[in-house]
Amino acid sequence: MPAKKPPVTTPLHLLQQLSQNLLVHLEEACAEALQDAEKALAKLEKQRSKVQEKLHEARARLQDAALAGKAKAQAKGRKTVDELELLLDELKARQAETRDYIVRLRHDTLQALELAQEIARVREAAAQALAAPRAVPAGKPKAAARKPAVSRAARPAVAATSGEATAKRALRPSVAAEQPAKLAAVRKPAARRSRSAAPASGKAESVGASAPSAPAAGEPSAS
Repeated sequence: MPAKKPPVTTPLHLLQQLSQNLLVHLEEACAEALQDAEKALAKLEKQRSKVQEKLHEARARLQDAALAGKAKAQAKGRKTVDELELLLDELKARQAETRDYIVRLRHDTLQALELAQEIARVREAAAQALAAPRAVPAGKPKAAARKPAVSRAARPAVAATSGEATAKRALRPSVAAEQPAKLAAVRKPAARRSRSAAPASGKAESVGASAPSAPAAGEPSAS
């Protein structure tokens, strides 16, 4: 049988997983730190009880040595009692510090878990976002189907406007061709008039040349 393919990991999956891991890790770390502090306090309590017992025994021996009048035993017993008292004071101080640390740790843990509720909300929001898009794509094809209808309706209008533009451009050469024709029609009568005036003047000159000149006054005529 083919192995099942792992689900595709998206940023929303990562956000949900990271927020979940952060919450779990935070709770475990706080619980572990509190547990270690309580174990240390219990260990100090055991040490203190043992030192307390030794100190009680050392004082009893010191008292017996004093009653017996043994100077060396008294000096040795006094030194042991002093050391045990110092050790007991140190253990008590460490116990007090550990108790204060536990109080602060519990307070900080509560505060951290309260702030972590925002992370829990992020996790829930990511889960909702992962569930929501499954129903969204069903409405998208309708919007996509409307677009071609609008474009098809718009195409005839565009074609009509382009046809009008080409028709106007086609009419412009005919108008330009009519203007030289009009100018030619206006110029032709003037040319004809000039041509008709030229023969008339020529004829007048020829008539004047052929006509005999009149005799001058006082001159005898040739006849």
